[in-house]
Order: sequence, then C-alpha cells, then structure tokens
Amino acid sequence: MLRQDTLCKYALLICTTVIFLNGCGGGITIKNDQRSVDDVIISAEQMVKAKRYADAAREYGIVILKEPTVGKHYLRRTEIMERIDQDEEAYEVYQQAMKMVPADDPHKVSIIHRLALINANHLFKIEEAEDLMQMLPEKSIEKYDTSAFLYYQASQYELAIKLLNKALERVRTADMKALLLYHAALIYAKLKDQKNLFGALYYSINNAQHLGLIRDIEQLWQELNKGPNSGDNLFKK
Repeated sequence: MLRQDTLCKYALLICTTVIFLNGCGGGITIKNDQRSVDDVIISAEQMVKAKRYADAAREYGIVILKEPTVGKHYLRRTEIMERIDQDEEAYEVYQQAMKMVPADDPHKVSIIHRLALINANHLFKIEEAEDLMQMLPEKSIEKYDTSAFLYYQASQYELAIKLLNKALERVRTADMKALLLYHAALIYAKLKDQKNLFGALYYSINNAQHLGLIRDIEQLWQELNKGPNSGDNLFKK
C-alpha cells in the first residue's frame, strides 16, 4: 500500500497539473485521456517539430500525470516552456519535480541544475539558486556551471571562467558544452573580449539542442546585433 505522504504528493501533483492544463486552454485530464505514455510523447514531439510549443508542453503535462515520478518528463516539459518564455510556469513544474522525482532518478541532478539556472538567469531568485547549488554533487559539471554562473552575476569573472574551464575538461555531450560556452560568452561580453565571445557563441549556436538554451542564445545574438555596429550594446561601458 502507498504511504499517506506519498498519496498526498500524488494528489498535490494531479491538482496542480490540472490547473496548468486548464490554464493552457485545454481542460484535458488523465481521467478522459486513455492514450499510452508513448503515444502522448509521440504526439508532443510532433508538435515540437511543428513549433506548436504551448500544445507540446500541455501534452507533456499529461505525460507527467501518467508517470509522475519520472524525471525526464519534467525536464522535457520545462525545456519546451522555456523556449516560449514561460519561465514562471517552468519554475512551478521544476518545483513539482523536486517533490515528486526520487533522489535516485538519473535525471534528478539535471532537474536541480536547470532549476538553479532558471532561478539565477531569468527569475532573479539568487538565494534559491545558491541553495540548489549546494545540493549538486561536488566536482560535478553541473555544480561547476552553476557556481560559475553565480560568480558571473557577482561580476567575479575570473573565478567564473576558471570554473567553466574545469567543467569543460569533463564535459562529454555537445549540448552541455554548448551551455557552458554560452555562459562563457556572457562573461566574455562583460570583459569586452570579442574574439573569445564570438568563438564561444559560434560553438553554442551550432551545437545547442536544449530548447531553452537555444532561446537564450538567440536573445544574446539579437543583443549583439542591435544598433548600427554589431555588438555595440554589449561592449558599451
């Protein structure tokens, strides 16, 4: 039998997720959706390909209702939400994941990492980001990256670059490397180091897969190309 605290968690998740689904204009609940998880995911990914991101996020809400303890579903839903600037909504989904996804889920570290970054980069919840950073494994890429981003926000650029370099020594995937180099690009912009800025940004643009990261890179690129001279706004004192 399920423990009472586990039942409470499931009830909270279902109530919260139904609110999100209704807020997206749907009203579909798990009660009247008889599709398998795989079928809903296929539908959602087709919507992503068609750039129907709000609909895809809604479909992943249904996936989460069906499998509420699987970390990768939360990560995909929040990724899609970030793509369309639904950062507050993504934050709430990350919070659900923190409560529902067990510690031994292989995606729990990524959930903590991504929640820390959305707090620090978009929602300005710095203290919460710092607390989440402490939850990450020591000497992990995720901890180095989160620490570096917080140092960047504190204008401690040399320390930030040092930590990013440590992370880059360990990175194994192109998408994670793209994230690290996007963060490096932000720092190089502050340092007015155009050569390293555009080198880091070039790699990020060509290798990023995470939809939220792509959004962030696009926004930085737009900032670089404002004004009569490319990059002027980022290199002003």
